[in-house]
Amino acid sequence: MPHVSRHTPVRKVSDRTFELLVACVTTKGSAVERRAFFTALLTPTERIMFSKRFAIIYMLTKGHSFDTIQETLRVSPSTIARIWVAIQKGKYADIVGRVQKRRKSGEDFDLLQWLTDLVPPMSMSKKQYAARMRRLGL
Repeated sequence: MPHVSRHTPVRKVSDRTFELLVACVTTKGSAVERRAFFTALLTPTERIMFSKRFAIIYMLTKGHSFDTIQETLRVSPSTIARIWVAIQKGKYADIVGRVQKRRKSGEDFDLLQWLTDLVPPMSMSKKQYAARMRRLGL
């Protein structure tokens, strides 16, 4: 679980810092450079956390069941429900809109199939998972 310091910066400072982060991510460099930026900035745990959150939003938007999402991403039903409620309240409206726009434009890909290939089954050993990742080039 990520740790947040109890010593928070002044609101103006944190807002400005966030604006600079967004500018670095959205406007600077190629996709490879942005990937390197996130890899350097985020810990492996943070990358997993953000990726799973995005995948849950994506899969809910595409109409997948809670059970399918839970089994595929290995997340709890309460996590899925929390994000579903947030979607209903409009919290992730921009992300949902982008997912729907990609689907309509034909740029959509089968995230479920990709995740099924990527996420190991409960019975798979670490050695078998490492071999699968090498085979997939990841």
